[in-house]
Amino acid sequence: MGRSAAFFDLDKTVIAKSSALAFGRPFYRDGLITRRDVVKSAYAQLMFRLGGTDEQSMARTRDYLAELCKGWQVDQVRQIVTETLHELINPYVYAEAAALIEEHQAAGRDIVLVSASGEEIVRPIGELLGITDVIATRMTIVDGRYSGEVEFYAAGTSKVDGVKELAAERGYDLAECF
Repeated sequence: MGRSAAFFDLDKTVIAKSSALAFGRPFYRDGLITRRDVVKSAYAQLMFRLGGTDEQSMARTRDYLAELCKGWQVDQVRQIVTETLHELINPYVYAEAAALIEEHQAAGRDIVLVSASGEEIVRPIGELLGITDVIATRMTIVDGRYSGEVEFYAAGTSKVDGVKELAAERGYDLAECF
C-alpha cells in the first residue's frame, strides 16, 4: 500500500465558523478593513449559508477579496493571525474533528487541511491542530505586500484540482485516501 492522506475541509468541518471571518475584528482593529467591509463580508457569509453559492458568486468573492487585500503587508496579516489564533479559533474547533485528525495521524496518514481562506490564515490553524500540509488560497505577493492578484483560489473545483495535484506529487492513491 502506498502513502495515504486524509483531507479535511476547514470551515464548518474542522471549525464551527468561517476562518476568514473569524479574523474580521482584529483586521478592523488594526485598520486593514473598514466597518463597511465587515458588514459586507458578514452579509456574503449569510447568503452563502442560506443558499450556497455558484461559480459566478465565487468569482465575485475572489475578486472582492483580492481588491480588499491589495497593498496589505503580509507580515502584518501573519502577526494578527498569530496573536489572535488561540482566542479566535481554539474555542471553535470541533472535538470530533480533532479526534478524527488524531486517529488518522496515529494510523500514519498525512493530514491535509483544505480551505478557500488565505494560506496566511489556514497554515497557522493547521499548525494549531498539528497539521503541516494545506491547500489554501494564495495571493500574489510583491515586495512583502499583496498585489491584488490571486495566484490560486482554493474554492469549488479548484479545491479538487489542488487535492489531485498534491496526490500526484506525493504518490497518494486517492482511492485509499479519506
